[in-house]
Amino acid sequence: MELSERIRKIRKAYNLTQADVACRLDIAPSSYGQIERNAIKASCQTLLKVSNAIGVSLTFLVDIQSRKFVEDKNTG
Repeated sequence: MELSERIRKIRKAYNLTQADVACRLDIAPSSYGQIERNAIKASCQTLLKVSNAIGVSLTFLVDIQSRKFVEDKNTG
């Protein structure tokens, strides 16, 4: 699975629209859409902002081998 696809699936699992996440990032929805379409390569800083906007850890967001799309917040 590509990172862009994982980002999209996690966003949908949290019932967020692209517009919701873009608003939280203070960017245009079309700019956020480019991240999910893999039209641009997101920097580590951008991925950190995306993870915060969606409400998951950066580690969970970038774990492209995982089949889970909702982070278990009860561990730790």
